[in-house]
Amino acid sequence: MPQMDGRKVVMIATTLTLTAVGIAQIYLPFYADRDKIRGMSEEEDMPAEAKRQMELQRKMMLENQSDTNGGSMWKNMKK
Repeated sequence: MPQMDGRKVVMIATTLTLTAVGIAQIYLPFYADRDKIRGMSEEEDMPAEAKRQMELQRKMMLENQSDTNGGSMWKNMKK
């Protein structure tokens, strides 16, 4: 393997790092919003019935989780 000047190695590493950061800055927002692009985002003007149903499901899920954990030590301290 041929010897390389230390400055060239640092320059190449810096260039590659900056290139990766630049690509991430451009590409990641599009990747993060891919669901919106595909039309799978949640509706902002969701009907009240659907919101209520989702809230009920979330509450039931939280209740089931708290039952299986055997309670929280913080709940016991409040009493």
